[in-house]
Amino acid sequence: MFPREHGAYNQLLFPLIAALAVGRPGAAAFTFAAAAVFAFLAHEPLLVLLGQRGPRARHDDGPRAMRWFAATGLPAAGLAVFAIATMPRVAQHAVIFCSVLAAMLLAVIATRREHTMAGEILSACVLASLALPVALASHTTHAVAVTCVLVFAAAFTTATVCVRAVIMHTRRPPAIASRIAGALTACGAIAILVFSGAIGFASTVAPWAALPVCAAGVVLVAAPPSARQLRIVGWTLVATTAAAAAILIAVFG
Repeated sequence: MFPREHGAYNQLLFPLIAALAVGRPGAAAFTFAAAAVFAFLAHEPLLVLLGQRGPRARHDDGPRAMRWFAATGLPAAGLAVFAIATMPRVAQHAVIFCSVLAAMLLAVIATRREHTMAGEILSACVLASLALPVALASHTTHAVAVTCVLVFAAAFTTATVCVRAVIMHTRRPPAIASRIAGALTACGAIAILVFSGAIGFASTVAPWAALPVCAAGVVLVAAPPSARQLRIVGWTLVATTAAAAAILIAVFG
């Protein structure tokens, strides 16, 4: 019943780790992070219960999925309530933002569009957005919290588009349009972060933190690896995302 999308673990944990490490986290920040982890673990049993893993999985694994969903969903809700009640008001407002994105994702899941490119990007942005209330509950400045979210959202979006381009290349080479889209996404992400830093919305370190992932994305679409090397692609993106988190922690921690 654990989530099958292994890249999602990367998208969940690194924003939370960075958000906790750049501030002075207390009970509210740690509790909200724990609630996010439990909510993440409730995702797979929910898909089974909704029949999105197929009617056979729902029939065979339905009772087990219900137990898993209760065992993860209830702690997620309880921890979230405690965290929201004890965190600063500015962090509570950030939770509203995350909740709106999460509601949009639930609608995407209900309409079976989670595995479209738009659905995967939205899912990645939801996970990146969790850094906002956690960082604010850890008593960071608004600019630092926003920087964490923007860096991971840019990195995950770039990774999603570029990995899809690589997969398209293995199936229908040369996949020029998909590869160009990946390169443009990476360059556009850096440009947005530079602009955000220039106007003071985020820190000027943002583009540097996202650069490892975006640069890796450009390399991947410029010289796509073979299907046998897709595992290496995954670990490369994990390593570059870890580098992004390390840069944020080194600068703000």
